[in-house]
Amino acid sequence: MKRFFSILLVLLAVILFNGCEKDDLCTTDQAVTPRLVIEFRDVLNPLNLKAVDQIQVQEIGSTELAPLDSNDSTTLTDVETISIPLRTDGNRTSYDFILTEDGTINSDNIDFNYILEEEYVSRACGFRIIYDNLVAILTPETTGTQWINRTVIVENNITNDTEDIHVQILH
Repeated sequence: MKRFFSILLVLLAVILFNGCEKDDLCTTDQAVTPRLVIEFRDVLNPLNLKAVDQIQVQEIGSTELAPLDSNDSTTLTDVETISIPLRTDGNRTSYDFILTEDGTINSDNIDFNYILEEEYVSRACGFRIIYDNLVAILTPETTGTQWINRTVIVENNITNDTEDIHVQILH
């Protein structure tokens, strides 16, 4: 009887391990939907990075702040680069970029328009979204001071968020 259970246990283990394939597991190093990577630059000398004192980003129509980095921080200080998510259920995302400098809050709006494309990753991970033909439209301020002078599209096809800068904000 003991031998029967041993053989049954070994047979069950073989069946379980043979039933799993490499693509049955989705690991963190596999491709996921990328975030939009934004770099802040000096408007007077665009070759130079220029940190923002304190930045928050909020999607228009939402009460929550957007995550700005891989730790999902919603407020960053003295930063030159952020990475924000874009909507995956439409071709447009509108954000308010909220700068706090010397206790003064200044908010500017940028609309991001793009074409969504689904890309198959694996059976376990499913699909991810990549963004093509990115366009950034800065909404001019009618009152107050605009802290963002202009935007520059560096890479208009967003396929990863680990190596590429997609947009530069000059301020």
